[in-house]
Amino acid sequence: MKEMPKYMVIANQLKQRILSGEFSDDQQLPQEVRLTKAYNVSRITIRKALDVLVSDELIYRVQGAGTFIKESNTTKSVDQNQAELFDVDNLIIQIVNFSVDKPTKKIANKLEINRFDLVYVVERVLSRKDIPIAYQQLYFPIKYIQGMRMDALKTSISRFLTDELGVELTNINRDFSIDHLDKKRADRLNVTEKDPLIMAQEKIYLSDGAIGVYDCSWINTSKYKYSVRIALD
Repeated sequence: MKEMPKYMVIANQLKQRILSGEFSDDQQLPQEVRLTKAYNVSRITIRKALDVLVSDELIYRVQGAGTFIKESNTTKSVDQNQAELFDVDNLIIQIVNFSVDKPTKKIANKLEINRFDLVYVVERVLSRKDIPIAYQQLYFPIKYIQGMRMDALKTSISRFLTDELGVELTNINRDFSIDHLDKKRADRLNVTEKDPLIMAQEKIYLSDGAIGVYDCSWINTSKYKYSVRIALD
């Protein structure tokens, strides 16, 4: 798998900064020359990144004036109640793996980091009344998230990041699909390799646009009904 082009990395980071509300509606983005210095790249790379944001209808250009944020593209910080896939306070959490390692190409691309950057690697099983209901793999780039502890992994990750580490979470992207676990991990859920599971892939963004957490959760819906409640203002 090829490394993500630098202009796409920058485009994604700027996108998260916009969506997090760092810039207000119709506010001008920093000039290209400032962005080239901030990201240590050429103006061509910055222009390609901005072209992506124009295509995504997040920004617009005014000839001779600069680049501006489109209206209604900003969001509030993540609500704590929406930051967790599960009500972990009512579940039993078993830590299967807690280590520090270099990411694979796939994980590095997901986190938009270099393959030489170190990450916390966490695997855990979530159970309700001693019945396993989900298997999780989590990755935290150490250059963004420092001070991860074993005891914190048995509670709410988002609560630990915000309350104890002082990390601001701004956006969460979740994708759902049907997947299977290999035999070793399937055994921990008391399922087989052929049993279909809901897989939730999640990226949690920080206030500067960096990805602070990437995780995958395999949910056994025969033992746990996953539902979402959304409060409308």
